[in-house]
Amino acid sequence: MIRPTNINVELGTCELSYAAGSTSLSPEGFRVIGRSDGQRMTQLVRTFPELANWFSERSMIVSAYPAALGLQGVAPFVDTYLHPPTFIRAMRLAALDFRSVVMAGQPLVGAEMLLQAIDAGFEIPDEILWAVGGYYLPRSLEAFVSEELANCGSRLEVLHCYGVAEIGHTCFAAMSRFDSGEPRYQLVADDVFSSVHRKNGCLKLRRGDRSVITEDLAEVVGGEWKIRSGPRRMCPTILRDLESWSSADWRRRTGYLHAEQSKVTYQLRRSAGTQHQAGELPYYRFLEAYGGAMQSKPTWHRYTTMPRTTSSASQPSGAVA
Repeated sequence: MIRPTNINVELGTCELSYAAGSTSLSPEGFRVIGRSDGQRMTQLVRTFPELANWFSERSMIVSAYPAALGLQGVAPFVDTYLHPPTFIRAMRLAALDFRSVVMAGQPLVGAEMLLQAIDAGFEIPDEILWAVGGYYLPRSLEAFVSEELANCGSRLEVLHCYGVAEIGHTCFAAMSRFDSGEPRYQLVADDVFSSVHRKNGCLKLRRGDRSVITEDLAEVVGGEWKIRSGPRRMCPTILRDLESWSSADWRRRTGYLHAEQSKVTYQLRRSAGTQHQAGELPYYRFLEAYGGAMQSKPTWHRYTTMPRTTSSASQPSGAVA
């Protein structure tokens, strides 16, 4: 057996976490929970003082995130393991104990969890802070979820978080958006240095001896950061499509899609049943055709090649544009 090299921490009984967004299978690159997260909650409250009311003993932290985040110790903490019934029970407990909820969840899976909690017809907390990260939360989806919760008497606020696997989680955070839709990010991580790459305009981050040039476009506007997903992650036409969706569209569709140069196929929610329009596939038929999983990041770009016809649930190969 070949042992991994360059692991510069004594593992002991530490809790380790791998970045949810990384596709690497290397055993290295983990975070030690409680040690290497840079005390993000303290840094967040310093940047956004209004968060102090959320990160308190009278709140409850509910994780619907596919990786450990190191949020324990401030308030009661429930890890739902992306299991909807567990999420519903946690939300009910918070509501019955008159607690606000800090919910950690990526955009599409977080929305699905909240919708299932609403549809279950049980108690919903009066106030929810959605700490969202992993990829861009469409403004249309945020408006839809906020509207659905408001109909239940619950107020939603959103904390947009941005980080990269090689540097750390929540390097930037935002609690509002520019008029153009991008979150108004502020750098919250004390030990991360950010700049805009001179040649391609992409965000460059450095932490200690690690440096990475992301594929995300960045600019500084009035001291705040506007960060936009690059075309390999977010095709501009797909973004315009998602942002045009109505509440009725989001009620039917999960946000997962398969886009070729000539057409787009949308996945329907399980609650939408099997009746579908042109360009839509029921939940499980979409998975059979294109693969994927709810806890995985969506593919919001266009394939330049047609998918292979196959009976197995495989992701088609091809270049992206």
